Amino acid sequence: MSAVLKAPVAPYADVPKREFTPGPANTEITIRGLTKHFAGWPLYENFDLDIPKHKIVSVFGPNGCGKSTLINMIAGLVPTDSGEILFDGKSLKDTKIGYVFQNYREAMFPWMRTIDNIAYPLKLEGRSKAEVDRRMEELVASFDVKFDLRRYPYELSGGQQQTASIMRALANQPEVLFLDEPFSALDFEMTLFIREKLQEAFMQTGTTMLLVSHDLEEAVYPPTRCCC
Repeated sequence: MSAVLKAPVAPYADVPKREFTPGPANTEITIRGLTKHFAGWPLYENFDLDIPKHKIVSVFGPNGCGKSTLINMIAGLVPTDSGEILFDGKSLKDTKIGYVFQNYREAMFPWMRTIDNIAYPLKLEGRSKAEVDRRMEELVASFDVKFDLRRYPYELSGGQQQTASIMRALANQPEVLFLDEPFSALDFEMTLFIREKLQEAFMQTGTTMLLVSHDLEEAVYPPTRCCC
């Protein structure tokens, strides 16, 4: 006779809200009391974390441990059960973020040319054509783009698509950039190229970056902080 394993009941009701404690000076992201359950089982419970400004922070761990879930909750893509997340004291809706998805093939709009994909965040903000064109020129120069941005994403190689994804995430000059396993589908040579370009973008802008990886080498280079 097989036993039935029952998941614990998540203790949501009648739990007093914790007093929010600010992080130390120069904290970009403050996480307090973060709780997330799946099918009644806790993945994060009363989790606290301070992520500093102007740093590249790596979230490292084995597959399935909740790394991507963590940054997706911080970025507002996955709902939390409880807890509070502030960006330099502000809510997410008042914070400009960028996101580089693990599956770059599905992250780009296939009906748009690559250059229109990259410019999309700027157009959403209502930037003028002159402002969009100027920012595109800056990104092309920064990433030393040699391929034709007038082509559609499906006409590009994997490395070129991921380069375009990162350019799009940086287009509107976000305060925080999230990167979910950005090198996982790239070959070694392209991984080195993308690493270098991310490092250059960080040196130029000081954008706070939160990088997820299950690879130790990726986790320690180029990040300046590592959370395991």
